[in-house]
Amino acid sequence: MAKGYDQHMERKNKVNSFGRELTRRAKSKCELCEATGVSLSVFEIPPIKEEPEVERCIFICEDCKNKLERIKKSKENDFRFLSSSIWSEVDIVRAFSILLLREMAKKYSWAELISDDLYVDEDTEKLIETLSCE
Repeated sequence: MAKGYDQHMERKNKVNSFGRELTRRAKSKCELCEATGVSLSVFEIPPIKEEPEVERCIFICEDCKNKLERIKKSKENDFRFLSSSIWSEVDIVRAFSILLLREMAKKYSWAELISDDLYVDEDTEKLIETLSCE
């Protein structure tokens, strides 16, 4: 059991080491809802790969993290911030936001309207195909 714990802690430390780079990229604000002045943490975009990659991580606030952890129980307005984050200049943020928007479009008309009018380039679409909301 100690070996599994050690591997888990080593991986966690690698992911947390991305914090400095992500802080610069995110300009110290949540990459989804753009909240400032709040504690931010590294969030790995599923599916989680064996070796962590900074390119598959985003920097998010606790509120967004909690919403992502209970995405199936979300309320209609929980993910309204996606209407802004789908325009992010950061590829992984944009792709994950579009994926989440499409998931919300299955339940909410506001998300369906935005999703229907959204043009997604080929590279972003390929990146979206590698992601998961789970």
